[in-house]
Amino acid sequence: MIRLTATLDAKALSAQVVRRLPQALARALTKTALDARDAVRQELPQRFTLRRPWVVQGIQARPADAKGLKAAVGSRDAFMVWQEVGGLRVGKNAIPLGPIANIARSQVVPKRLWPGRMLKERGVFIRKGMVLKRQGRDVQPLWMLKRAQPVKARMGMRETVSRVVERRFAEQLRRAWK
Repeated sequence: MIRLTATLDAKALSAQVVRRLPQALARALTKTALDARDAVRQELPQRFTLRRPWVVQGIQARPADAKGLKAAVGSRDAFMVWQEVGGLRVGKNAIPLGPIANIARSQVVPKRLWPGRMLKERGVFIRKGMVLKRQGRDVQPLWMLKRAQPVKARMGMRETVSRVVERRFAEQLRRAWK
C-alpha cells in the first residue's frame, strides 16, 4: 500500500483567496453586465420601432472593479427612463397626425416638419390644441399638442437584466476564478 501525505498551508491559501476573489468577482460581474447589455439590446427591436441605431447603442454596461464590486447596465438617453418606468409625462408633447404620422411610423420626422418649424409656414396655425394646415377650403390636422402624455412601461430592462444575472453569473464567476 502506498501512503501519500499532503500538507496545506492554510494561511497562504486564505491569503491567495482573499487576493484573488475580488478580482474574480469584478471580472464575473463585468462579463455578466455585458451579457445583460447584449440581451437588452437584442430585445429592443421587439419592443420599439427603431428608426436609428443610436437608441440601441445607448444601452451600455459600466464595468466593475475589484474595490467597488458593482457593475451597472443602463441607457445613456434620459428619455428611456420613461420607457422603463412609465408614468405621466408632463411638458410639451406633440403627437403626429395624418401624413406626418405616416412618416413617423417608419422613420424619424425631419426637423422641417416639427410643430415649431411648421408654424412659421403660411397656412399653418394652432386651434384647440392641434397644429392644422389650411389647403384651399380644407384643413388638415398635422400635430396634436398635449401638456401631459401617459407613457406605458414597455422596455423591460429590469426583468431582462435580472434574468441574465440569474442564468449567467455563476458560470461567469466559475470562469473568472479559473
